[in-house]
Amino acid sequence: MTDYDVLIIGAGMSGLCALHHIRQRFPHWRLRVLEAASDVGGTWFWNCYPGARFDSESVSYAFSFDQGLLDDWHWKESFSPQPETLKYLQFVADRLDLRRDIQLNTRIVSARWLDAERAWRFTDEAGQAYTTRFYVSCLGFLSNPTLPAIPGIDSFQGRGFHTSRWPQDLTVEEHGQAFAGKRIGVLGTGATGIQTITALSKVPGLGSLTVFQRTANWSAPLHNKTISVEEMAEIRKGYPQVFQQCADTPTCFMHQPDPRRSGEVTPEERLALWERIYSQPGMAKWLGAFKDTYTDRTANQLYSDFMAAKIRARVHDPATAESLIPKDHGFGLRRLPLESGYFEAYNQPNVHLVDLKKTPIERVTETGIELVDGTHHELDILIYATGFNAITGAFVNIDWQGKDGAVLMANSGTPAADHAVWLDYRPRTYLGITVPRFPNMFMVLGPHQPFGNAPRSIEHAVQVVVDMLATCEQHGYTYVEPTEEAVEAWTSHVADCSEGALLNEIDSWMTGVNKNVAGKTQRNVARYAGSAIEFRRRCALSKDAGWDGLVFA
Repeated sequence: MTDYDVLIIGAGMSGLCALHHIRQRFPHWRLRVLEAASDVGGTWFWNCYPGARFDSESVSYAFSFDQGLLDDWHWKESFSPQPETLKYLQFVADRLDLRRDIQLNTRIVSARWLDAERAWRFTDEAGQAYTTRFYVSCLGFLSNPTLPAIPGIDSFQGRGFHTSRWPQDLTVEEHGQAFAGKRIGVLGTGATGIQTITALSKVPGLGSLTVFQRTANWSAPLHNKTISVEEMAEIRKGYPQVFQQCADTPTCFMHQPDPRRSGEVTPEERLALWERIYSQPGMAKWLGAFKDTYTDRTANQLYSDFMAAKIRARVHDPATAESLIPKDHGFGLRRLPLESGYFEAYNQPNVHLVDLKKTPIERVTETGIELVDGTHHELDILIYATGFNAITGAFVNIDWQGKDGAVLMANSGTPAADHAVWLDYRPRTYLGITVPRFPNMFMVLGPHQPFGNAPRSIEHAVQVVVDMLATCEQHGYTYVEPTEEAVEAWTSHVADCSEGALLNEIDSWMTGVNKNVAGKTQRNVARYAGSAIEFRRRCALSKDAGWDGLVFA
């Protein structure tokens, strides 16, 4: 007999949602959540760097399934900052009594499918084993931080760390005393870097802030504001409409693309729409543009020119402005970071931009960063805002063995390559939920699923998993695995969804690329780029057909 009926790894949003719904549906099952951190929260536990916040409207980020949660939680800002979001998830865990089934400070290092027992055995880093009939992966798609492949990282004698491992004593609270007079370097200008740089630039008494930019990224104003008690009372009345609005959009955000094409309107009409969405909060300026903005090169260039002009108007030094404007990809072809004064930070005399396209880094030294031209930047603190081994990378730190000796991932040319299901990090799934040769395993917010506004995607994926588990319970099945035909068809469909989208011609975490990770230098289709509406429709069709892509036994 196994220790558990369902084991969940990860106590972030996905894990909390999965635990609640599985417990509700199967009240007599033995459930356990294993979490590496010292508290629940997942992304919002680990990413406590200054300025961290989400870019979904707060009201659209709430769990929709419990009226008590909706009634009793007060979002204090339109776009919630990390501390408040972590408090929300702690509130969810406490209110729904989830903690009794959550085991913290437990990092899993190996997973083995036991064919004779039709069960999984997981082992943590302390050697403790856990067996379970079914496994639900809630590892998150941005949970495995990566450091840059630069010589000398270990030699730095100051304080150096990745943004997702931010030291608790370095805070911008209390007037930022921890940073007073310090020379700070930030390496990376993606979403995390942009938020961190903006927050640090506003710290009084900061010595200097030097930004090392390898790749310029587009960014646009967040337009955040506080939410009063009175406003929140009105917002609560509209929750059903908010969730329906999210369900009706391709990305689960509260924004629809303009149904017109860029070339169908006059230049004056184009400019009017662009100015309107630029002034709106959240992802409106990314997702509310003309419908051909991210499929037609001319349309994208026009919009990119508009956004470039906005940057030039905000940055005083023309050379700095040009370095901050991406030249290798158009606006919106990577996931858009939102900001609150990022470009204005470079107008401060103590904030400096180092364009690594012009002068690359030679090495990290004991006291700072040396460039190839011999310039040396002395630093007290070096912050790596260098992102994550995204999507498939979440599975890297566990040694997986599935059916018949299958390994989950391996790089070409390695001894395990012939046994890998995801060769070179290229996922193969059915519905983004199940994996061939890995029976009784289900994924939430994993490869081949839509991401977008994450909580909306999480709730749907959890429901699909619960429905699959219900089929097992109703018929006494102890085994479920996708057919090879279904996996091939689904993986092909996911690839087809990416056809014609300009963003799939760009290297980014959304196209499976991380040049700091061996085996992730080539693009692959790691996420569902089609409409979330279509994704839900296909999942429903499979369910109505008796899960025709799955083998039960």
